[in-house]
Parts: sequence; structure tokens; C-alpha cells
Amino acid sequence: MAAGGGSVKLFNEAHSFLQNVSGELEIFKQEIAEDHEQRKMEITEARRKLEQEKFERREQINKLRYEFEDFVNRKVDRVLEEIEDMKMTEKRDDTSQQKQIDYIVHDMELLREDLFAIQASLEQTGLELYGRAKRKGSFGLGVIAGGSN
Repeated sequence: MAAGGGSVKLFNEAHSFLQNVSGELEIFKQEIAEDHEQRKMEITEARRKLEQEKFERREQINKLRYEFEDFVNRKVDRVLEEIEDMKMTEKRDDTSQQKQIDYIVHDMELLREDLFAIQASLEQTGLELYGRAKRKGSFGLGVIAGGSN
């Protein structure tokens, strides 16, 4: 009987060891699951922030474009009004003055064209920046999620 009691004790110790290991594994599984949920929440928050930043950048670009268009139109209108005022006050048939007025009108038209070209260039730059931000945004999420993009 003494030999039988020893083997039961041996099996009890092995059984106890296996239960301890099993308990520790369950704790690790639970920690891993909690960590996984935390990472998922962080990724979701990062995506939300990225969308918000993209929206804000888009709004800034639009605001800049509208302000620039308004500025250009006001300046061009003011110059054209001044030219009209000059024409009205100087109805003389002075060819020298007429040449100056024509030259100024021509320069203003060139200036207007150049300002519109600058506006188009700024708009294109804004679109390129938006595209870059969009591409960087997708890479940024890969880094947050543990990728190597």
C-alpha cells in the first residue's frame, strides 16, 4: 500500500502542476485579449483623428482658395475702377495719356491673368498636399497597427 500511496502523491503533484500551468495560460490569454482590444481601440482612434485632420486640411485649402479668389477679384475690380475713373476725368484727346492708359489696361489684364495662374497653381498645390496627406495617412495606420510600411 505504501507504494500505491506514493504513486497517488506523484500523480497529485503532476495534476497540480498541470492545473497551475493551465491557470497561467488562461491568465496570459486574457491579458493578450485585453491588449488586443486596447490596440484595436487605439487604431480606431488614430483613424478617427486622421479623418478629422484630412477634413480640417481640406477646409483650410478651400478657405485659402476662396480668400485668394476674393482678394484677386477685389484688386482687379479696384484697378479697373481706377482706370475707368481716369478715363472719365481725362477725356482729353491727348495721345500720350491714351497710350499710358492703354498700357496700364494691358498691364492690368496681364496681371489678372498672372494672378489667376497663381491661383490655379495654389489650387494644384493644395490638391497635391491633400493627395500626399491621404497617402501618408494610409502608411501611418500601418505603423500604428504594427506594420512595417
